[in-house]
Amino acid sequence: MEQERQHQGRENSGWCSQVKLWSGLVISIVLLSSCFIVSCVATYHFTYGKSSRRLSELHTSHSSLTCFSEGTGVTEKNWECCPSTWKSFGSSCYLISTERNFWAQSEQNCVAMGAHLVVINSEAEQNFIVQQLNESLSYFLGLSDLQGNGNWQWIDQTPYKDNVRLWHQHEPNFSAEECASIVFWSSRGWGWNDVFCDTNRNSICEMKKVYL
Repeated sequence: MEQERQHQGRENSGWCSQVKLWSGLVISIVLLSSCFIVSCVATYHFTYGKSSRRLSELHTSHSSLTCFSEGTGVTEKNWECCPSTWKSFGSSCYLISTERNFWAQSEQNCVAMGAHLVVINSEAEQNFIVQQLNESLSYFLGLSDLQGNGNWQWIDQTPYKDNVRLWHQHEPNFSAEECASIVFWSSRGWGWNDVFCDTNRNSICEMKKVYL
């Protein structure tokens, strides 16, 4: 009888050990699954939440958006969106303003639409932009030297010295001309020129695309 009780005790002890082992495994799996779900939800809200907020912001300034698809497969397809009247190139949308204003007012008008005066980062970008421009007009860029000391700065804090510079020959050439424009000169084509900030000119607005 004593041996039987010892045998049953060993069985109960073994069973308890197995229960504890399986309970530990189940708890570990539940915790890992919970962490994975939380991570997925956080990633979703971070990625798609930002896009949703940006879309909402754009809809307050623009009545409609135009979206283009990228990729061929269902899992690869992305959508890039610009306001319907804006031009698409690279990761940005561009609007050629038909209004003539001072530089500061031109920037304010761009900001009101969720954009800023254009920042040109490559010759390819400029080549695209000038295709939309009128050769008889001058257009403000998001580039200025408001202290008149040769310290030119892009409106979005892009480092000027590390960026492309496409000035016309011998420009900039006058410290009192503290804003930059892009203009077509028949002998040289399109290039940048320093101009007075309080002159009325057309302008180019730029904003980042929204990706879905």
